[in-house]
Amino acid sequence: MESLFKVFGKHGTLEDSLRDYLVYALRKVELKKKHPIVTEGKTSKLIGFIEAGVIRSYRDRRGREMTSWLMSEGDIFVSLRSFFLQEPATETIETLKPSIIHTISFEQYEYIIGNWPSFQQIRAEILQKYYLLSEQREDMRLQRSDEKYRFLMKTQPNLVDKVPDKYLASYLGVSPGTYSRAKHRYAKRNDLK
Repeated sequence: MESLFKVFGKHGTLEDSLRDYLVYALRKVELKKKHPIVTEGKTSKLIGFIEAGVIRSYRDRRGREMTSWLMSEGDIFVSLRSFFLQEPATETIETLKPSIIHTISFEQYEYIIGNWPSFQQIRAEILQKYYLLSEQREDMRLQRSDEKYRFLMKTQPNLVDKVPDKYLASYLGVSPGTYSRAKHRYAKRNDLK
């Protein structure tokens, strides 16, 4: 839980009373690999912080899973539209390996927003960070495969050793074969330097 407080501390001051409330409200959950956290078609009731592990969001399109995002230790995850609008999710969020997460409910989140105005700065900066990352991912998906792989190595290199190639290929929007070739070319170029 201290790692979550460090994340918040990078974006503003966390009042002692809010820290105490979070210690009370946060639910620590240990999950096995491939455990669904949010299921497409059901309303998300939680927002969470990843202490350990890797989580992915994907959409099933005509029987094909398309990875939207990947998050790991130190990240905050949420099914944005489902959680904030309290409507059915258009994605599934699951663990890719055994994970430890800390969650709060929608009601607890609303309680924090209503009772600690100072949290607005922290919230705004965190939302901005993830919104910018989302836009960068969308821009990346318009690039050539080698540029997509460079984006991955620049923004989330830790995922390469933690996530199976098929999910990384899906995340980058390329076939597994194209991903493998881009990975090989990247390694070859960087070995020469």
